[in-house]
Amino acid sequence: MQKILLTKTGAAGDIVRTTVLLQALPGKITWVAGSRYIDLLPKDHPAIEKILSPEQAATELKNEQFDLTISLEEDIDCARLASAIPTKKIVGIYEKDGKLSYTDDSAGWFDMSLVSKKGSQFAKEAKWKNDASFQDHLFNMLGMSFNGEQYCIYRNSQVKPEKKLVGIETRSSARWPNKTWGGYQALTDQLQKAGYSCLQLQERNNISDYLDDIARCSFLVSGDTLAMHVALAYQVPVIGIFNCTSPTEIYDYGLLKKMVSPLLQQSFYSLEYSAEVVQSISPETVFRQFLEHIQLTQRLQKV
Repeated sequence: MQKILLTKTGAAGDIVRTTVLLQALPGKITWVAGSRYIDLLPKDHPAIEKILSPEQAATELKNEQFDLTISLEEDIDCARLASAIPTKKIVGIYEKDGKLSYTDDSAGWFDMSLVSKKGSQFAKEAKWKNDASFQDHLFNMLGMSFNGEQYCIYRNSQVKPEKKLVGIETRSSARWPNKTWGGYQALTDQLQKAGYSCLQLQERNNISDYLDDIARCSFLVSGDTLAMHVALAYQVPVIGIFNCTSPTEIYDYGLLKKMVSPLLQQSFYSLEYSAEVVQSISPETVFRQFLEHIQLTQRLQKV
């Protein structure tokens, strides 16, 4: 059985979507994750040998030999770590002459990234034209085909979804200011008038508590965030609002309704906040799509 080293330390949503590999890789995986995100991963999964922080990995793995290293973090320290730990093959990011580089078999993904060897303009244009999901790119790196493998994360079996409870995640990372949406309060008012309860998600001391909050929900509305990915992992129908990031990269699993800003192209991965963009989808439109999506997913779940 192969020994596999997987380095994906953050961001949280990217860790969640990388967990599809737990369903497909033929071997035992040592996963290097950021300390604050370790509790996202299912520690009792049969494919996981151990989960380590980068600091732990640098000490504990220096004398181990791996058959395959999958290095997915665009970070020089993680690249150095992946390059330093003995392995027969590396796929993804590595260090070369003190800089980030990536293997040819991972170019389909990283050519579109901030570390693209082809430059930022090429990367942005390629990302706009991309028609494949992250999972497709990830599996292609490894010479495999993505066949709808599910996310696989921590789940508290004691927490059950509450009928007609809608989780609302209004927050997003500061990196992409247009990920926010201006209609959450108006949508919340409409949902409550329609007989739904709304839970506005908040930061929790432990990420597992945050995941439990999402597990309580029967539906979710958010931007392209961790909450959206967690809902998909928990089989919770989602309305996802895409103002500036790629909707194509997100595989919907038959649960995600994508609401795409009509101004997406002009705001695509823009670092400049635009009030026009964050207001470009009306609350009424989202509410109508919510009702249609809920009816559709409920019918599918009964089949």
